[in-house]
Amino acid sequence: MNAGERDELLAIFTLLHARANGRAVDGFNTIESVGRRMRIYRDWRNDLGHPGQLRHTSDARIAQVADALGVTKAAAFEKADVHLNGVGVSLKSHREAAPALVNHTTRPGWQFAATIVHVGIDSLDDAVARYWKQRQAGEIKEDVLNSGPTSPFWAARTELAPMLRYFMFEGTGTRRSAAPAAVVLEFTDPTDLATWVCREPRTIVDELWPRLVFSLRSDKGMPKDYPNVSSRYAKSKSSIARWTVYWQNEHRGALHVRVR
Repeated sequence: MNAGERDELLAIFTLLHARANGRAVDGFNTIESVGRRMRIYRDWRNDLGHPGQLRHTSDARIAQVADALGVTKAAAFEKADVHLNGVGVSLKSHREAAPALVNHTTRPGWQFAATIVHVGIDSLDDAVARYWKQRQAGEIKEDVLNSGPTSPFWAARTELAPMLRYFMFEGTGTRRSAAPAAVVLEFTDPTDLATWVCREPRTIVDELWPRLVFSLRSDKGMPKDYPNVSSRYAKSKSSIARWTVYWQNEHRGALHVRVR
């Protein structure tokens, strides 16, 4: 399992430990239940000690503990990694890599999100165009921190904000989630509740806006063999092309957003 998957499981272990010991989590005064939608996970076992003791153990041991507690990974299209008191929660770890808010998504996926939240996409089109102009001029690199003076995405905030909220809490570029999230819990240490911060939809974009990192990539999100796309992408090919530039021997047009 990768670092993000490990931290997700460690965070759920920490929630179970907190429930067993009557500890509060930011945003939740008491913890009554921890689980996945209609299924509650088993109680934390005293013989397991504190979840922090599992931080450096093997993947096999982490998986063994998860199995013993009935903890399972959320499905690919579920935005809620865990349900806390019946509330869908998205877990974001900053311990190693910067967590993604929007995974590599081409323009049709952003169009889908824009339709759901009833905004236009023109300012985002302009931002992507500026990104490529600055990138090809050598003014920016692939990753652009939004707080920087050269960020081409800063001016697109009005349209971007509701789309970002959609991707963080409600769904992907192809479908709405069957398990949406109501809040985000982010942390630098999945086993230390003192590092946990609860973020809500109405304030999260304002809180994270300067920390966002935008990039247009080719390795994920783009149709295979682009521009010779399969029939699955035929109708959306012209939309994909609006953001795609052949740069450094690759077609790059999937917008990725993470938080630093």
